[in-house]
Amino acid sequence: RYMMELKEKAKEFYAKVKAEGTPTNEEMRNGMVGAHKARATIMYLIWKEMKLQYPEIDADKVMIAASEKFGIHFGKKWGEVNNAKEALYAQSSKLGYMVFQQELVEYTEEYAQKNFGFCPHIEAVKELGATPEEIKFFCQEILSAGDYGNMIPHDAVELEFKKQIGNGDDCCEYCVKKVR
Repeated sequence: RYMMELKEKAKEFYAKVKAEGTPTNEEMRNGMVGAHKARATIMYLIWKEMKLQYPEIDADKVMIAASEKFGIHFGKKWGEVNNAKEALYAQSSKLGYMVFQQELVEYTEEYAQKNFGFCPHIEAVKELGATPEEIKFFCQEILSAGDYGNMIPHDAVELEFKKQIGNGDDCCEYCVKKVR
């Protein structure tokens, strides 16, 4: 009897989490938005908690350094990057385009750009009650350190954000140029 009840409960559970079948694009996007928001949430809360509990520590510096190392770690996985087009391609994915509502603007060896129309990281810290100043710093200094860190292993390219959602802009302009 117990096993039959468990089997029925399991059906209900699997139906609720939609464990059967292939996820739709919307389900994948929502899952990835949630994952990015979770990462931003933990980063933000660690940053705020360090500032609160350990004022003698430069929490800004620690979080920026950790984010940069995060970026370097993943940038090394890109393999050899010789130009802007290769860097933008290495940093891109289907789910990234879906989650961040990205749009390709330019895609050449000399210059490549995509714009982000949505940022789950910024949405997460807004939900946590971050001030506009905190949002700007978290975006431009802490989170962006990871993006700039991606480029550190690649001498041939350089990243610039011409606009950022965390600064109150309508989008992020992720711009890569070839430097050698």
